[in-house]
Amino acid sequence: MGSNPIQLVALAAAAMVAVLGLVLLIRRHPRWGMALWTLAFFFTPIWLGAGVMSIFVSGLTAMTVIAIISGVGPRLRWSQVDTVMLVLLLVILLAFAFGGSITGHVQDTVVMWFLPYVWGRIVLSRVSEDWVAACIATAAVAASLLAVFEFLTSQNFFLLLPGASSSIWGAVQVRGGLLRVEGAFGHSIALGGALAISAAFVLTARWRPWLRAVCLVVVGAATVLTFSRLGIIGFALTVVLGVIFLGRYIGRGLRIGVLSMLVVGAVAVVPVILDVFGEAGSEAEGSANYRVDLLGLTNSMVVLGISPDREVLPTGEDYWAGFRSIDSALILIGLRFGMLPLAVVLLLLVILVVSVALGRATPASVALVAQIPAFATVALITQYAAFVWFTAGLAVSAYAVRYGPYAGLLSVEPERIEYTPTPSRGLLRAGVSR
Repeated sequence: MGSNPIQLVALAAAAMVAVLGLVLLIRRHPRWGMALWTLAFFFTPIWLGAGVMSIFVSGLTAMTVIAIISGVGPRLRWSQVDTVMLVLLLVILLAFAFGGSITGHVQDTVVMWFLPYVWGRIVLSRVSEDWVAACIATAAVAASLLAVFEFLTSQNFFLLLPGASSSIWGAVQVRGGLLRVEGAFGHSIALGGALAISAAFVLTARWRPWLRAVCLVVVGAATVLTFSRLGIIGFALTVVLGVIFLGRYIGRGLRIGVLSMLVVGAVAVVPVILDVFGEAGSEAEGSANYRVDLLGLTNSMVVLGISPDREVLPTGEDYWAGFRSIDSALILIGLRFGMLPLAVVLLLLVILVVSVALGRATPASVALVAQIPAFATVALITQYAAFVWFTAGLAVSAYAVRYGPYAGLLSVEPERIEYTPTPSRGLLRAGVSR
């Protein structure tokens, strides 16, 4: 079918009509934009998409672009962090222009970093913070239930979709003789990281306390079944930091209950996890040692541009001083683009941590702070990368909603805007900012 010009034109026309229809729908009903994007994120595998002008566009990327087009409006206010992000884009482009950075790497950053960040920045100009939390929390619970089903049946339905067999993400993972669930994310680490971030939104969704507690247990169980150390640690950190810093969103009773559940869960689950990693033996230990060995690659980074230690095999595979996989997002940024872009990213993390430490936390900022250990020890793979940067944009937007669009993240006395939660009924009922 693909070789027939008439069919190609008809297919392209149908796609344009579908895109236009979605844009008009979301412009008229903004809540659909966040709901559809969340569905695309949690339930569309990264390999499901199409080539557009020699660039592979996944279903999630297409939905992100549609959401941005539909959501851009005059209410968006510039932030100090937006300036830092603009500097990051500039130095990455300079690394490409003058430092030999690879076209594919730059495309990945634009598609999986900056587009989701822009969507996170504009979403609260169209819908309320309650609605965003409700969408993410509901989808995370649904994805968690599917993950539990996947573990119990050893069946991942997403691997039956077209493109899975030819994708590097289409393989089933096992640790200690047990299946590591991955859902639509192509890797257990990516699912674990996404669920850990989602825990902040489950914790703060405007649902009844008992429902939030139950949903948090479901998401936590699925995170454990990824058997990803960073996913499990990230989930625990998110919950603890949320209880400490998100008092505006969480009542005292729920905080005490959640902490109690976390302690009980740790007592019940930690021995099982230790047994699994014990059974994994040298595989798990080798994975940890490998990450430590990666620190030596910092010596090969240049100020701006790609590391001279990059090698390309005849098969097209990248190696960095003999390392095939770089399990550190921060180190990989330095290798691909240089120390200057890495310094800008570290500056963003410092701003993030300080804003939370000063008592100006939002669910998005808490979720990202809890992911900092993961940024140092895992790469931003599949949809996890898009979720991290969407959450970054959302953190900036949520801060502006609470403290005012002109408040600096590090200012001593920001303009305080009172947060008034919208009463909710059911899983997906929340107020909308129009």
